[in-house]
Amino acid sequence: MLNAASARVTDSKLDDLAQGHFAILELHDRKEFIHELDAAKSYLIEHRSMLDTSDYDTKLPTSEIESRLSLNNLQSIQNSETSRFVAGPDANQIKFGNIRFSTLTQKLAVTLESLLKPRRKMRLFQSGRNWYPPNGYMGWHTNANVQGFRLYCSHAPVSQRSYFRYLDPVTQKIETSWDSAGWNFRCFRTDLEPLWHCVYSETDRISFGYGLMFPIDEEK
Repeated sequence: MLNAASARVTDSKLDDLAQGHFAILELHDRKEFIHELDAAKSYLIEHRSMLDTSDYDTKLPTSEIESRLSLNNLQSIQNSETSRFVAGPDANQIKFGNIRFSTLTQKLAVTLESLLKPRRKMRLFQSGRNWYPPNGYMGWHTNANVQGFRLYCSHAPVSQRSYFRYLDPVTQKIETSWDSAGWNFRCFRTDLEPLWHCVYSETDRISFGYGLMFPIDEEK
C-alpha cells in the first residue's frame, strides 16, 4: 500500500482544508477521539520506564540542536541529499513505535471519515510515534517516499515551548508553527514538492503520527 500513487485531488474536504502544502486541522470538538488520545498519552506517561530511551541524550547542548535545525544546516543537507526521506539518527527522542494503540487508530479513522467525507477510498496507517523530552528534536527530512498526507496529533503541556518547523516549498521561507498547550493537529502533503520539516521541544511533547492516502486505483 505504501508504494501506491495517491490522488492529488482527494475528492474530500481535505482539498479545501489543505489547499497548500501545510494545514492546521481543528479536531478538538471530536470528544471521543480526544478521549482516546488522552488515554494513549496517559498510558505512555505511566509506562515511560518501559519505552526505548536509547536514542535520548539528556546532555545534548541546546546550541547544537539549534544549529541542526537551522536554515544553514538544511541547505547543507539539501546540497548533499536530494530528498532525505527520514531523519534517521539525526534525532533526540524516546521511541514507542512498538505500541500500536489500535483503538486510537480506529477512532481516528471514524473521525476523519466524518470530517472529510471522502468520495474515494481513504487509507490510514500509523507513521511516526515520538516522545520529545526536554531538548528532544527530529532533524530535517521530507517523508516524500510515501505519497499522500501526514497527520500529526501532538500534545504539549505548555504553550510556545515546542514547535513544528518547515520550509515552504512555494515561498522558500522557514515557517515555525509553535505548539499550544494541549493537543495540536497538523497536516501536510508528501505528494507535491518535498516539504522539508523538523521538530523541537523544550518540554515533554508526545506525538502520534499517521499517513493518509487516497489511492488512485481504488474507488470508495
